[in-house]
Amino acid sequence: MYTIRSTIGESHDLGANLLPDKSGASFRVWAPNAGAVEILLAATEDQPPRAVPLAPDPASPGYWAVDVEGVAAGHLYQYQITNRGGDQYDPGGPLLTRVDPCAREVISSDPTKPAIVVDPTTFSFTAPFQTPAFPDFIVYQAHVGSFAGRGDGIPVYHDADGGTANFDQFDSKLDYVRDLNFNAIQFLPTGEYRGSEGEAYNPSNYFAPEILYGTAESLRRLVDACHRRGLAVFFDVVYNHMDPTHNLWQFDGNTDHRTDESNPSTGGGIYFSRIETGFGRRPDHDSPDVQRFFVDNARMWFREYHVDGLRFDSTVNFSRDGLKAIVGQLVAEFPDKLIYAEDSDPGYVLGDIGFRACWDMGSADGFARVITNRDLGALQNLIGRFGYPTAYSAIKYLLGSHDQIYNEWRYDGASRTWGWDKPGGGDLRENRYFVERIGGAVTGRENWYARAQARLGWALNVAMPCTPMLFMGGECHHYGYWNPADDVYGDHRFDWSIAGDPLGQPMRDLVRDVNAVRWNNPALRTDSGPLVSHVDTQNGVLAFKRWNDQGNVVLVVVNLSDNQWDDPIYGVNVGGTGDRWTEIFNSQAPQYGGWPDSGNYLADLRVGADGRFSIRLPKWSVLIFRQG
Repeated sequence: MYTIRSTIGESHDLGANLLPDKSGASFRVWAPNAGAVEILLAATEDQPPRAVPLAPDPASPGYWAVDVEGVAAGHLYQYQITNRGGDQYDPGGPLLTRVDPCAREVISSDPTKPAIVVDPTTFSFTAPFQTPAFPDFIVYQAHVGSFAGRGDGIPVYHDADGGTANFDQFDSKLDYVRDLNFNAIQFLPTGEYRGSEGEAYNPSNYFAPEILYGTAESLRRLVDACHRRGLAVFFDVVYNHMDPTHNLWQFDGNTDHRTDESNPSTGGGIYFSRIETGFGRRPDHDSPDVQRFFVDNARMWFREYHVDGLRFDSTVNFSRDGLKAIVGQLVAEFPDKLIYAEDSDPGYVLGDIGFRACWDMGSADGFARVITNRDLGALQNLIGRFGYPTAYSAIKYLLGSHDQIYNEWRYDGASRTWGWDKPGGGDLRENRYFVERIGGAVTGRENWYARAQARLGWALNVAMPCTPMLFMGGECHHYGYWNPADDVYGDHRFDWSIAGDPLGQPMRDLVRDVNAVRWNNPALRTDSGPLVSHVDTQNGVLAFKRWNDQGNVVLVVVNLSDNQWDDPIYGVNVGGTGDRWTEIFNSQAPQYGGWPDSGNYLADLRVGADGRFSIRLPKWSVLIFRQG
């Protein structure tokens, strides 16, 4: 059934790639310490595999290749590697059974299980979609496995860890996201990871989708469905750490890069460095071959899945030169894709490394402290652009990302105590959704002030210079904390039973409407401002302007206090005597959970000789005005 066509390899792409005429497949793998490499091929799991030898590529030392006729999409394959032996890092020994590091699909994260040959050309993307310009993103962050299946009647996969939704079930929620006026989704990692619990930041197979979520085709189908609804798609990639159970550990039998030179089990071999990150071992980013591996992985997401951007997880855990080489190549090849970093040093990742944008990792905790301390100075710092060359290059998430919302009540065997996995620090509570982080555990969602401050937070997030991002559940004042797996306190997935309830629906309406304000006012998507025109430290009020060159000028007024003016007597410094302003948004409007006549709807606001106009100003609010 299987015959060798060539030992040179028609394709120079890593992995299993079908030949152009579909008569077979080209296999290519990096194994520089192998003495021999074979591939085990079978059409089905119940058939005995056929062993086919690969040959070393004379033009690319360390790589092995073969073209095999008779291979088709859906066939199974594994590598068998013989370590060459002969030195302290290469022990030789029995055959090593390995999954292809570049397998497009696997049946399990178990490294002894086979991979599946995939034909990416069989899927036809139906939605013509152009990645939006970088300033034009409002991002919804979501986790595939925990976004469906709780409180919505959708039957999802269940095991001891809880429920896990798949790509097709996530598809059923896309209209919900689009109706909130987001135009981009950032998925937490979608690649194969060990187990079914957790946030999916423990990768095992970089090129294969998580098997519980679905197949390569179903992930392509989800991306296409997003594009059909006008939603750009960002994937989260975890190139910063691996662990000793990773499929790449001692891949070709080599035990170099040991943390203990006398102990071979501490050496990860060709893909690993010696550096521990706290999450796992750092890959050898300085190796050109490891760089190629990650670049090829990113290329696959762009070319085979049509994604619009990639978020690099924890870039502090890369070598500088390796990160710069990987990012530089990707930015050059894909100039219209948003390639961005999770890092606390925007000057480094945007300037030195060359990323397009960077998470503002302090924005969520910073905003929580602004609310707690009612600190206008800290608010000015928060809305500023310090270290960010453009407004869009700062991705801010005032109500929290998964990093501030994920938690687990767990037992520490060493101390024999129970405690929070993410306990918080200083003046901040343990990780929770914003309304509980501010308003108190369990009761925070019922706390009017916490809900008002959440409304203020998202409205400010949309109006300030940045790319705004909201983690799933923030749009409906979700309670508790998020965790894809059950813990002793139960199920912490997205609860659809509260998304449209009397507390959740008004916040959803606010998110939808203030997102529309950003779309309808290009001033909020420019690099202009913020120009702070009004600072009232006594009353806790600040105002700033945004504008564009076509005459769209917007004023944002933030009341960070319990002070309230029910009559239009509060004067806001704005300048421009005689100018007219119109209120276009009020976070304390009654439809959002505020009260009637809290703002300045239909009021004719004119700037007096003192450079001020006078308004009603509700407590704990954001009001947005447009000039003209």
